[in-house]
This record gives sequence, structure tokens and C-alpha cells, in this order.
Amino acid sequence: MKYSIVVPIYNEEKNIPKMIRKVHAALRKNKIKYELIFVDDDSQDNSVKIFKKNKNQFSKIIVRTEKPRDLSRSVVYGFNRSKYNNLIVMDGDLQHNPNDLLKLVNTYEKFKCDLVIGSRKLNNYKKVNLNPIRFYFSRLLNFVFNFLFKEKIMDPMSGFFLIKKKIYLESRKSLVLVGYKILIDIILSARKRLYIKEVAINFKERNKGFSKMRPKILMQLIFFLTIKFIKYDR
Repeated sequence: MKYSIVVPIYNEEKNIPKMIRKVHAALRKNKIKYELIFVDDDSQDNSVKIFKKNKNQFSKIIVRTEKPRDLSRSVVYGFNRSKYNNLIVMDGDLQHNPNDLLKLVNTYEKFKCDLVIGSRKLNNYKKVNLNPIRFYFSRLLNFVFNFLFKEKIMDPMSGFFLIKKKIYLESRKSLVLVGYKILIDIILSARKRLYIKEVAINFKERNKGFSKMRPKILMQLIFFLTIKFIKYDR
């Protein structure tokens, strides 16, 4: 199988070189064919310049200049420009370990599922490198999501997952595309109940740059879940 890896970024000049090297090292040594697509949300640093200095034949960068800046919209922007039938999303700040790509790929190919989620075990905020406020808010959102939509997903707020491109194409007209949680948007917009597997990942402390989590983002998540619950008919 071949994989398109979409990495939404904003001001990630310090992480891009390592990201390119680590993804390549993890996948090529296992003979996994891939393309690495950075979707730059009109960064104000030297992300594009740094990418050009460190790119390889499997990587490319696309600059999205549309406003507002939005991670979900950047992910979809990359999906629409991908060339393979299997899509992976991961952060560009190295909190998602590129070595864990193999866990997602192996599970996906073994079980022939629709979606594989790289899940954090949200049992202790120190073990998942989250500040206490973000940790408990994530747990609350997970509970609300599973309660409202009758799911049993350990980490529906994950930003690290692998999905069939067909699922995305069938659901894209129903996507809300607000905020940072494209995963639950796709799950709740899919035409059918998805066959989902989860794998534990090594969630790392942010390497360089700044966290994307802000009060505005939390409000967007609440707004998003409300909209989806009203429209949800499965």
C-alpha cells in the first residue's frame, strides 16, 4: 500500500528538518511507499525556506493562504492534493513520534479497517506530557463525545490517524471544518459506522515552537460538538 501523510503546520521552521528525516527513516527502511505533504497555513516564519533546504524526493509543501487559519481546513487542503488512497494525518511539532507510523500502518493492513487512531492513554497528565488543564479538558471532551454519539473511542480528539481516502471523499461535503479536531468531524460525517482500531502512541512533549491549544479552540470544539449532535442521525 501507498500512503499520503498530511502534516498541517504553522510556524514550524525548527521542526521541519527533523520531521522529514524521521518520517523517511521510519518508512523507507520498511519499504513503505509514501508522500509527505506539509500544508503551511501561511506561516510568518521561514517554514517554506527551511523546507526547501531540507526536502527530499518524497516531500512537498503547499501554502494555504485562505483565511481564517484553521487546522481542519489545512488537513482537507492536503487531502485534496494527495495522490494515494490511504491518508495519514499527524502534527508537525513532533509530539507525534514518526516511529509510531509503523503501528498505524501495520494495524491498518492487518485488520483491513476504515480508520486507525493513534491514541494517547489519558490516565495521567504527566505520562502524556499535557498540562493539567488541557489533560482534564481532553478527558471531559472524550467523555462528552462518547456519551453523545454512543461511541467507545479512547482518544477521539487525537490528531494522529490513518483513514481510507474513500471514506473522506464520501464525507467531505458534510464536514463542518471548524477548529482542530478533524478526526471526529470525519467520524461523524461518514456515511456509515466506521470500522475503527486504536493503537497506543508515544505522545511526546512539544519539541519547538508553541502549542496550538487556546481558549478560542476549546470554544470551537464545544460549538462543533453541538452542531454535530443536532445533525447526527445515525
